[in-house]
Amino acid sequence: MIETSELENIIHKYHIIKEFTSLPESALGFYFYDGDYSMILISESLKNNERLYRTILAEEIGHFMTTVGDITPRRYLRYSEQIEIDKKELVALRWAVDFLLPTQMVLEVLRDRKACTVDELVDYFYVTKDFLMKKFEFMAKEKPIWKIDGKRCLYLYKLPSVFIYE
Repeated sequence: MIETSELENIIHKYHIIKEFTSLPESALGFYFYDGDYSMILISESLKNNERLYRTILAEEIGHFMTTVGDITPRRYLRYSEQIEIDKKELVALRWAVDFLLPTQMVLEVLRDRKACTVDELVDYFYVTKDFLMKKFEFMAKEKPIWKIDGKRCLYLYKLPSVFIYE
């Protein structure tokens, strides 16, 4: 498992300001860069929910690592602007799931039978089920079958169902 401290280390390394604050109910995290400072705002509601905090913080760091330009949501956007924001959100999410759930590590955990079900993987990596399923979606787009070991493969054809076949 990638420890939460590794996310915090990135924040310190790149001098990102992180604050817990009140955010609208629909927003659990927010990243912005004002030309001088990078800032991540995290909803106060996540202070006592480390599992969700880790996933939101990873995604916001993903914006820092991958986003160029302003993607602040505004009330009225042209369709093309919304598409551009959605693409940047997806890239940041991809960075986050790849950081907290490296593909090789997921396959090793399955190979070593440290976790064999979705719920066990969620607990092992200490992430949310939605976050793990996003990882599987990204893996499925790359290829639908992943070799675990000499006998078993991870099948991602029929998400949200995940199968391991011998």
